Amino acid sequence: MSQIFNKNRRTKKNSKTPKEIIWENKEKNDLQLNLFIKVFAKLIWIILNVFRYILYPFCDFKIGLLYSDKIGRFLGNTEFYLRKKSLTKNKKYKFHFLIAGKTINQQILKMISREVFLIHNIPFYNFLNEIKKMTLDSNLWIDLNITGWLRGKDWTGAKPQLRFTLNEEKKGEKILKDLGLNKNDKFVCIFAKDSFYSDDPSKAPAPNSFWAKKDFRNCNIENYMKAVEFLNKKNIYVIRMGLHKPEQILKTTNSKIIDYTGKIRSNLQDADFADAYLPAKCEFFLGCTSATYQFASIFNKPVAYTNMIPYGESGRTFHDICIFKKCLDKYNNKILPISQAIKNGIIGDWLTEEKILDLEKKEIFFLENSPDEILDLTKEMYQRLNNTWETKDDEIMLQEKFLEITNLYDSDGEKFPGKIGYNFLKKNENLLL
Repeated sequence: MSQIFNKNRRTKKNSKTPKEIIWENKEKNDLQLNLFIKVFAKLIWIILNVFRYILYPFCDFKIGLLYSDKIGRFLGNTEFYLRKKSLTKNKKYKFHFLIAGKTINQQILKMISREVFLIHNIPFYNFLNEIKKMTLDSNLWIDLNITGWLRGKDWTGAKPQLRFTLNEEKKGEKILKDLGLNKNDKFVCIFAKDSFYSDDPSKAPAPNSFWAKKDFRNCNIENYMKAVEFLNKKNIYVIRMGLHKPEQILKTTNSKIIDYTGKIRSNLQDADFADAYLPAKCEFFLGCTSATYQFASIFNKPVAYTNMIPYGESGRTFHDICIFKKCLDKYNNKILPISQAIKNGIIGDWLTEEKILDLEKKEIFFLENSPDEILDLTKEMYQRLNNTWETKDDEIMLQEKFLEITNLYDSDGEKFPGKIGYNFLKKNENLLL
């Protein structure tokens, strides 16, 4: 059975990843209505279902509540829905409309509204959201709780669904010019999640909170600087992305290193637009286990993933490459092979607070990728994109061995489309024992 998809776990007709199951269960347990409002909400739900039943012979009437207040779920989940909808061959007209509440990026919301009927109203969203929690398995609701991760051709088989208008393209070109780039200059976006990051950009985690100090996704931006220097030598600009003022500002006078999130973003009139435009136009995105990379991924830009963990966090498309954090057993002072890490519960696509604390009790901790590992990954991505990568004799063998150990397949049972960094596997063959 796949590490990610358990065929016994289904909501409607969609198998769920561990992360998606956690989200779904949280929704079911997060109902906050008093008895009177519950009765009223149930009545509204019945009316909506009667309306759906009347329309059913003519069209498929459904309502979708966007997870517009969380980066990853807003970007990836919505794009997956749009891609899958574009591939649907069902001739019945789809009368779908989406509703958004609090929204982390107005530019993305605007682009979504060009593709589907969309209502942006926070009170209306909040009310319907409470009804949805009571009736989560109803066919009335569009299932927007699917990330698109490892969903095979439902993701890779469709083109990006969001587009910039001509005026927005001109606006974006001006932003690049203001950042010091000429029209034909190439650039790479980078991001390293620190303890100041939150899935909700308006609500930074408390400095001493669990998810500030012990988030398995945290990593150090300094470890990316060797890769940045390599790109600069190739005459490629590097733009550091992020929605928060970071923990550490980049101290550099190099005009080809632009600390967008640290020095520029807070002064922009329309930062939401720049947040979306820059990753959509980069050569590739160099990031980590954090949803910020999705600003690039939804536009099919290649992603070089660093510091990924657990092992279900892998590339979405065939041009993605990833490397993982290593697991250190402090009790024995040894790096765990991937098979042993999986036996200790480092599987799926998410680690809960309970799992992280359990690993700490076992003296198992994560080691960030080193500057040289990130440099190797960056060089490989650069060479592959420029058709200068020389295929190695043992490249396929190492990839197959990784796949055999991790049992990492997509929802259709096919191999996941991305690659693991060759040098990472070659230099760490002990991980594949």
